Order: sequence, then structure tokens, then C-alpha cells
Amino acid sequence: MSRPRGVPAALVVDANILVAAVLGSMTGAHLDLISGRRSLLISEEAFDEAYRVIGHVRPSDLAVLESLLELVTIIAREDVADEDRTAAATALSNGPASRNGSVTDAHLLALAWTLDADVWSHDRDFAGTGWPSWSTANLLSAI
Repeated sequence: MSRPRGVPAALVVDANILVAAVLGSMTGAHLDLISGRRSLLISEEAFDEAYRVIGHVRPSDLAVLESLLELVTIIAREDVADEDRTAAATALSNGPASRNGSVTDAHLLALAWTLDADVWSHDRDFAGTGWPSWSTANLLSAI
């Protein structure tokens, strides 16, 4: 039996990781720990999503979200090919995990492909796409 795949040097972070960090779960401490061991990257769209959610739920914590920019690097939309975004949308819509056909996170999957990085998310949307994704619990046990 082969060993499980290790965590790569770079991870693409879903908006829900930043939202959880700001809203007070242990994810904030985990984000800090993991950023010291791996490069954390986020798409422009994912950061904008986190900003909208925090702005709606707890606008007083937008400064906390902005402080997380010290831990993550935002990758511009134009740095990911449109063809990859289209292919990622297809992979997500065919993946059985979310069972809703949602392709809203195609930008994250396309970014992960572009950078050859795994995805860190609290969603199951990436399961079934053929690309590695990590929950916080699995990520912590692997690094």
C-alpha cells in the first residue's frame, strides 16, 4: 500500500477559510500556522467573496480580513486562462460531491491547476474533480 500524498508547497485558499478565520473559529490560528509552512494563495474572486460576506455579516471585522493579507497572496483574475476556468467549471459540474452542479468555485480550481497547488476549503465541491483538496482537519494532520 502506498503512502498518502503529502501537502504541496502551495495551497489555494477558498473564501470560506478566510471567513471562518475572521468570524472566530480556530481556523484563524490554523491559517497563521499553515501560512508559516506553506504558501497560501487566493483568487481575486475568492477574496472579494470573503469581503462581501464579512461586510454583510460583521462589517466591523473588515479590518481583520484585510490583516489576513499578510498571510495570503491574491492572484489576479487575468493570471488564470479562460480555457482553464471553463474546464474547471465542467469538472465541478460533473463532480458528485456537492450534488448541486455549482460551478461558482471554478476560479479556485482553475487557479490550483495553473499553480499546481492543492485546494484548502471547507466545501466538498472539489471532491470528484480529480484534484486534491484538503479540509482544515486533514491539512493539520498532514503537515
